[in-house]
Amino acid sequence: MLIRLKIKNLAVLKDIELDFDSGLTVISGESGAGKSMIIEAIRYLYGKRASIEDIRYETEGALIEGVFDFPQSDTIRELLAQNDIEEDELYIVRREVMQNRKSIIKINSRMITLGALKDIMDEVVSIHSQSSQSEALEHGKHILYLDRYIDVADRASFGKYQESFEEFRALEAKIKELEYKDKNRVQQLQMYKHQFEELEAMALVPDEEERLEEEISYLDNFEKISNTLSSIQAQLSSEYAPQNMLYDIHSHIDTLSNFDENYKQYGDTVLEAYHLLDELGSRVGSDLSALDYDEESLNVKQSRLSDINSLKRKYNKTLDELIEYRDALAEDIEQLGNIAQSFEALQNRRAQAQKRMEQYAKDLHTFRLEQKHFLENRIKKELNDLDMPGADFEISVREGAFAPRGYSDVEFLISTNAGEPLKSMNRIASGGEIARVMLALRTIFTESDAQSLLILDEIDTGVSGLVATRMAEKMQLLSKSRQVISISHLPQAAALADHHLYVSKKTADQRTASVAAYLGADDHVYEIARMLSGSDITEAALENAKTLIEAKNRDTN
Repeated sequence: MLIRLKIKNLAVLKDIELDFDSGLTVISGESGAGKSMIIEAIRYLYGKRASIEDIRYETEGALIEGVFDFPQSDTIRELLAQNDIEEDELYIVRREVMQNRKSIIKINSRMITLGALKDIMDEVVSIHSQSSQSEALEHGKHILYLDRYIDVADRASFGKYQESFEEFRALEAKIKELEYKDKNRVQQLQMYKHQFEELEAMALVPDEEERLEEEISYLDNFEKISNTLSSIQAQLSSEYAPQNMLYDIHSHIDTLSNFDENYKQYGDTVLEAYHLLDELGSRVGSDLSALDYDEESLNVKQSRLSDINSLKRKYNKTLDELIEYRDALAEDIEQLGNIAQSFEALQNRRAQAQKRMEQYAKDLHTFRLEQKHFLENRIKKELNDLDMPGADFEISVREGAFAPRGYSDVEFLISTNAGEPLKSMNRIASGGEIARVMLALRTIFTESDAQSLLILDEIDTGVSGLVATRMAEKMQLLSKSRQVISISHLPQAAALADHHLYVSKKTADQRTASVAAYLGADDHVYEIARMLSGSDITEAALENAKTLIEAKNRDTN
């Protein structure tokens, strides 16, 4: 849930800090007062892309900061861990939007990307507005609602279908690629063979560059290496060789150790140094004996390295990539040379994948047909609660084209009045009816949502009377299991609210800014009366407001 929201220089919101609580919070105010910008601020914390249009005029940037109590879930824990954010009791989500279009995003002082913010806040906040109501009208989204309600993803055939579907698509792409290659087969085969022969002739091996560079460096510095080895050998074999001195010192220390045991540790170290120098002398002598400068070998290695670099430039690839390309060319040459056999093999594999895909898709389709009535009945009940008793609702499940979720073509059909035929959702004319259908869906699916905060942004526009009462009651019902913040024009919703936030505008120094404050009991009554009757507040409106509030208090008690 959202605990505190701080906003600076976001459009008309110059400097606002608000505390939020659980339950239902209704935000009201005059048109243009800045109510929607409070929700816009939450959208920024949700992952909205930064827009300099939202920054207050003549300021360097906007700041939005929210203190959240995240819901406990494995998904959130995994997302926090992926972004190196330590688990905590509260989380401070911060967005800074600058005039230069840069946006700084932090959670508990840890900078994260916009994508990461969106992933995390998807598990915390659900925002529902008039613009998002179009989801209910989108034919393609209906299968998602049905599948979620009947838990299709938990069905074994769902995962198996997706595997076979992806395999089928990959084979389809491979066959199309082969068909394209076949059209240019002769020319392409000739080019592939030329490139393969050139690369094969080089007999490239991994790590060859590093080895050649080391060997060339060694031969280039032959004289210096030889002189250095000779100098070391001369010092180790001289009359005053250091290892002989160490041996004598060790003998003296050995004598002293008989009288003072503290010297024994030095004796061991000196003896170890003696053996190390003796071993070094043997190694230097052996290397000097084997040392041999071969100018021809140097020229061969330099030429080989030059040829490798030429190939790298020609193909614009690294050595490892050249080796991979050579091997891929061999496969392509074989495939093009035996294109008929390749086609047949791929087509057989595609047919097998299609058979499996059809089997699993049929199981999913049958399951949807058998289970769809559960969602149909639930939506009818919710619509009835929202004063649409004559509404009929049906989920059409027909066979269609193969898609990521099967071949079921799912569409919601509705009749909003008794006696009218069922028709597509996108043919609903009334905004109030659309709002009620979407609120019904939201009520149903909120039960299984993990999010602890639900934002309702003016979803009740265009409704009144008993419908408004029913919608307000649904908002209140939703707030029983999660925090709900709603911009509402309904006096019924305001009356049922646990907290009533009023937004207004003030002008000072020829600049307008919004202010927001929670209403006390008297102002709460007055604002509901204004929502009932407009700017002309009558005694009747005030009495009606008190009646609405008293009804809520009676239900609560």
